[in-house]
Amino acid sequence: MRSALIGALILVVVACARPTSTAHQTLPTPTPSPTPTTPLVLTATAPFHNGEVGVAYAPVALAATGGVQPYTWSVVAGALPAGLAIGSDGTVSGTPTSAGTFSFTIQSADSGNSTATIPGSVPIAAALSASLLPNCAARCTVELGCVSVCGAFGQVSGGVAPFSYTLTSGQLPSGTSLSGLTLTGTFTGLSGYLQFTVQVVDGFGATASVSPTFSMLEHISLAGGTIGGSQTNPCYWTGCSRQFAYSGGYGTPTVQITGWTYTESCTGYPAPPKPCPAPARPAVSAGGGFVTVDVPSPGTTWINGYTATLTLVVTDQISCGAGANCSATASYTVVVYGG
Repeated sequence: MRSALIGALILVVVACARPTSTAHQTLPTPTPSPTPTTPLVLTATAPFHNGEVGVAYAPVALAATGGVQPYTWSVVAGALPAGLAIGSDGTVSGTPTSAGTFSFTIQSADSGNSTATIPGSVPIAAALSASLLPNCAARCTVELGCVSVCGAFGQVSGGVAPFSYTLTSGQLPSGTSLSGLTLTGTFTGLSGYLQFTVQVVDGFGATASVSPTFSMLEHISLAGGTIGGSQTNPCYWTGCSRQFAYSGGYGTPTVQITGWTYTESCTGYPAPPKPCPAPARPAVSAGGGFVTVDVPSPGTTWINGYTATLTLVVTDQISCGAGANCSATASYTVVVYGG
């Protein structure tokens, strides 16, 4: 009986005793944020520069210092020129595909959530091209004996200066030299056709070419002579008309009087005043291969006739720009008999 009571007490004590733990719970330790030793700073090893469509852009390397590496790069405002990108190493490179001026802001972020930015602006020029002037689209028409008349044959657009020009095939017209896309000098040699090619190279090494064809005409000329003064070529006080051939040049020329001098020996009834009034200037016109000179009647003031010198200038109609024409001069002795 006593032993049974002792066993019951032992059981109660054991049942009420606090359990003994055999394991300890461990809480995770937070990872501290990286602590930079110096502030993050962003610089460019070279300034952003201009570029050209279709020409590889010389890389611009950006550099970050301080903060906590590694760094990441991104454009956070504006946009790089189309065709350019920033690499994982901070280098801006590529080949531009459109022209314009592009402004942007590039950001570098470090592993400690620090950021730094740098602004940039890149002008991109249009691709280099060269073309013939409209009056040279089929061929450039020039005259032998003319100085730099219609010598301009091409034009450049886009690209980046400086430009250089080189004759790459054919030969230039005799007497001329190349100045950009213009021939300077006096066109000489034989009439006919001649073609050559000029290559343009810009400051970035881009190239373009044009191949003009020059049609070289004989220089315009006008025959001089005498109006009146002989039995076979008389010009009486009632007036007269004469024709003189012109040749060469292009189209129907214009003609104008540039000189008109006369001998002062007028008479009349009643006696005319002194000095003598000038006799009426002839009328001139051109067409059909001839210049026509119409000498009017001198009137009663010059009843005994007069002798004069007439100077004419004919100018061709090459359409390569205002004032860019060739001309020729001819002189005539005019003898008008009195009535």
